Amino acid sequence: MEESNLGSPAVEASGLSRRFGSLVAVDRIDLRVERGEFFAFLGPNGAGKTTTIQMLCTLRRPSAGWARVNGFDVVEEGPLVRSSIGIVFQEPTLDDYLTAEQNLRYHCMIYHVPKREREGRIDEVLELVELRERRRDSVKTFSGGMKRRLEVARALLHEPAVLFLDEPTTGLDAQTRRYL
Repeated sequence: MEESNLGSPAVEASGLSRRFGSLVAVDRIDLRVERGEFFAFLGPNGAGKTTTIQMLCTLRRPSAGWARVNGFDVVEEGPLVRSSIGIVFQEPTLDDYLTAEQNLRYHCMIYHVPKREREGRIDEVLELVELRERRRDSVKTFSGGMKRRLEVARALLHEPAVLFLDEPTTGLDAQTRRYL
């Protein structure tokens, strides 16, 4: 990340809003998350948690207000935001027909992880999520919990400054929830 942004908060927003026609999905959120902090959106289904994360990750444009992630404006500097974050989506996004290792290698290419670092990073994140022995197995043979852990590994692969997790434990058993 650019050094000039290292002193900025990890995430900040003011008046962040999103409308879908007459529906107000997110209504003037103000927040500031410092580096090293954990922050969670809690609320019932339909409260705007996913929409807020989508705006912070540049997947949806705000209707009003502004937000910066890692010091980068989510509207004006989208590519810089995206290169500095990791995200685990609410819905699975792995390619079931690839192996765990192939899914991670593909992600390395997308995020421009240097070739000389790829194998080491893949080993590291697979070890972290306890899937190293399954690296050459097709993802379609994985349990739901194993897939979720692989998605977390993928989100960490390029060493993001901020990690977004959108309901990362949905559909997981109690043991895997505790592990994550």
